Amino acid sequence: MVFGTGGVWTRLLHQSGGYLATEVWCESPEMRQYRVRDFWAWHRSFESFRGQFQAEYERFGNWILSDGLIEKEQFLGAYYEELDGGENNSVLI
Repeated sequence: MVFGTGGVWTRLLHQSGGYLATEVWCESPEMRQYRVRDFWAWHRSFESFRGQFQAEYERFGNWILSDGLIEKEQFLGAYYEELDGGENNSVLI
């Protein structure tokens, strides 16, 4: 499995501090649409991952496209939840 627990994607994310979990679910079996949502302890953890592992992220994206695992990918956005009212306690979802 690519995106599930122990998959290539989650192993890549685990290399960066602050990664919490990934959720994967099928939105439309007929259209083969899936949604992948990653959770981070802090928004800066996600930003650090993107900076530190950009080359690996791009290789992963090229691999899943070239192997036909996905037809296209669309980044829908980053959303933050504040915990206990402070920016330092924001969780990226």
